[in-house]
Parts: sequence; C-alpha cells; structure tokens
Amino acid sequence: MKICRVCGSTFDQIVKSQNIGCPECYYTFKSEFQNTLKQYGIETEYKGSLPKRIKGYRSTLVDRMTMQIKLEEALAAEEYEKAALYRDYLKVLNHDAENPEEQ
Repeated sequence: MKICRVCGSTFDQIVKSQNIGCPECYYTFKSEFQNTLKQYGIETEYKGSLPKRIKGYRSTLVDRMTMQIKLEEALAAEEYEKAALYRDYLKVLNHDAENPEEQ
C-alpha cells in the first residue's frame, strides 16, 4: 500500500475524505488519480501553471525529499562519504527553508 512520505495519507483515505493530504500526494498517487479521472472520461494532463509562490516551495520540497532518499540509500549501502555530502546539502536546504529572508 502506498503512503505519502510527507503527510502519511493513503489513497483510500483521500478517496474517503475527498481531501488531498498535501501537494506531494499528487505525485505519490499520480497513477491512481489518472485511473480515477479516466473513469470519468478525462484523459488529458493539466497544462496550467503554478502560482509563483508555490513553484519555489515545490522545488525545495522535492529537493529535500530527494536528498533524504539519497542519504538513506547511501547509509544503507555504507557509502558514508556520499551520505555526508547528502547530509550537508540537506542542512543547507533546511536552513534556507527556515530563513527565506536571508536569500
């Protein structure tokens, strides 16, 4: 069963509550949403734009999640030099997210 890494929602919970848990749910459950839309005859992809304030947030969120996954994989493979680089990059991303006025 898939679970959103950010908010912990499952697709069944989203369907039952009819509320998406967080923005990352759209990416976690992409295939499930596409299948549901196909049932209603909707097969085209949304081509619209994101509001400017969300574009940067999504990019940072995805970068942080990607680095966290790479860090965990490096630790599991006992590649400690890579893990240290990923850890340091995560610290920078987390600092930037906590202090946006310094950018």
